Amino acid sequence: MKRELDVLSVGDANLDVWMRVPRHPDRSAGGAEETGVVGDACHVGPGGAAANVALGIVRLGARAAFAGSIGDDAPGVQFADRMRTAGVDLSHLHVMAGQATSLACMFETPDGEYEFYVCPGPRAIPARCLADDFVRSARILYLTGHVLTEDESTCRNMLDAMAVAREAGVTVAFDPGKYWLNPALASRVHEALKHTDIIIPNHVEAEQLTGRASPQDAARNLLEAGIGVVAVTMGGRGCLLATGDRMVEQPAFHARAGSAVGAGDAFASGLLYSYLARGTLEEMAAFASAAAAIKIGTPGAAEGLPAADEVWAFLKKNGWRTA
Repeated sequence: MKRELDVLSVGDANLDVWMRVPRHPDRSAGGAEETGVVGDACHVGPGGAAANVALGIVRLGARAAFAGSIGDDAPGVQFADRMRTAGVDLSHLHVMAGQATSLACMFETPDGEYEFYVCPGPRAIPARCLADDFVRSARILYLTGHVLTEDESTCRNMLDAMAVAREAGVTVAFDPGKYWLNPALASRVHEALKHTDIIIPNHVEAEQLTGRASPQDAARNLLEAGIGVVAVTMGGRGCLLATGDRMVEQPAFHARAGSAVGAGDAFASGLLYSYLARGTLEEMAAFASAAAAIKIGTPGAAEGLPAADEVWAFLKKNGWRTA
């Protein structure tokens, strides 16, 4: 069947406030007494892992929709306006009357050390946001783990959507990020793995899911569980991509300091885009890593998500050639 969307991204929606600060306040005993730190750059815009991936996919030149929840307040209006202006389909966005939209404040130093302060708003995703026909209209269904484990109803709706997608031949991509924040539902992540084609954990999450400290061993364990593509991000050490018969390790590209916030979302966007373009394992690893490096070079949370031609130019500049 003809798919109207390339990626349907499901998960969290925030209004992000990012500020670059020279340092974090010293609150230790004997430390400097101060009431605050003055920043020198600030960006405000839509955020949250799933929202960022939808933005990243559109920026790369593909078609994306976002399904999640916001409040009907001014931050919610700003979130929706910026997402629509970017070209993200919000036809199944859930707006909760009388609720405040999640607000995430990030304070980052020039060396990439950052602190998060979050005032959570609505995250529950009703079944109508994940209607079967809507799920089937995508080539990839992408979901985040910390929203899967938000509450029982949302968890069931997301698991049902994964099952519908698999039955319809839609590729299911899952980022387990921070799923352990709700221990009562953490076990449901293993149920989600049964419906997953592509998994994108960082090395800590890969170890927590499998009990294997080595990213290579963790990847093998996840492949044995029936997942088709495993992509483990390892920070400054790069990434590891594996399928049933191959494993590729891609060193991290050098990136000028801008902001480490959102690099994982840029990686996920690049990986899914390259997967849709039928890239080889090496191409997928390099393209996703390059997208993350470009993002890191730009201050802000969602700022710097690259276009496809920027990624290819970056790869060429760094001496990478397609096979």
